Amino acid sequence: MTALLNAQLTLRDIEVLVDVYKYRYLSVSQIRQLHFPSKRTAWKRLQALTTLKYLKAFTAPSIPERIYYLDQRGAEIVADDLQVGFDDLAWDRSQRSPKDYYFLRHFLAINDFRINLTLACKTSELTLLGFIPEYVGERTAQGYVKKYLRDKVCDIEDTKRQISHTPDAAFALGKDGKAALFFVEIDRGVETISKPEEGFLKSIVFYLNYWTSGQFNKYAKDFGNADFQTFRTLVVTNSPRRLGNMREAVTKYLFKDNHIKRFFWGATEVHQDTIFQPIWQSLDSTDDTIYQIG
Repeated sequence: MTALLNAQLTLRDIEVLVDVYKYRYLSVSQIRQLHFPSKRTAWKRLQALTTLKYLKAFTAPSIPERIYYLDQRGAEIVADDLQVGFDDLAWDRSQRSPKDYYFLRHFLAINDFRINLTLACKTSELTLLGFIPEYVGERTAQGYVKKYLRDKVCDIEDTKRQISHTPDAAFALGKDGKAALFFVEIDRGVETISKPEEGFLKSIVFYLNYWTSGQFNKYAKDFGNADFQTFRTLVVTNSPRRLGNMREAVTKYLFKDNHIKRFFWGATEVHQDTIFQPIWQSLDSTDDTIYQIG
C-alpha cells in the first residue's frame, strides 16, 4: 500500500506533507516559502495533493488564503517517512479544521515566526536545536490536552500566589558548543498591556518570576541537555506605537531584580532576512541598545 502511494509522490511532496504535519496548519504562502519557487507552482501542486487526498484544505474569515492540513492518506506517508507507527503521530488531534478563527490567525502567526527562524538558520552559523509550539501536549484521561509549555511559578513577593502562563513557543539555538534558550510571544494587538493580572503584562510578570526561580532549566533535556544560564523572551507585535507602550508598561512595573528586564526583547518586523539582525529593543525603556540574536 505504502509503495503504491509513494509512487505518485515526489521527494518534495513528501517533504511538504511532513512539514504540514509538523506545523499542523499551513497557508499556501507558508508552504511556498518552505518548498516552492513561486506561489503559482505551490498552488498547482497543493491542488494535486488535495485531489489525491493527501491533504485537506479550508478557508476561514479574514484569512485570504486556503489553509492546508493532513488527510489520512498523507498521515500514512508521514508515518512511513518518519519511520514511526501511525498511532504515534497523534494525527487525530489535528485532522479537523478549527472553528476558532482568532486562534487560527494567531496559530499562523506563530508558524510565520517558526518558518522565518528555520530558514534563517540555514544561512547562519546558528543551529536550531529544537522548536516547541504552544499546542504540543499530552491527552489526559479526561480527554483534554495538557500543554507541555504551560507552567506555574510562585510570585516571589507573594509566595501564596501562583502565576500560570503558556508561551507561544520555546526554542533553542546553538553556536560553538553553547546553547541559548528563547521564549516567543506573538502579540496581535488585542490584549491589555498595563495590568499585571492579565494580558501582556501578566506574561512579563510570569517570566520575571520564572527567571528568578530558575524553573526554565527544565528545558535543558528538551534541547540536548543544554546548560542554560538564562533565557530571552522575544515579543513580536504589530506596530511601533504598541511596542512603545509595552516598553513603558514593563519599565514601570516594579520588581526586585529589574535588570532581568534586559532579557526581554521586542520587535515589529521579523522576517527571514531580519530575524538575526539588530532589530530587537529591550522592553526596559532605559536600555537604548538595539540587540541581535546570536
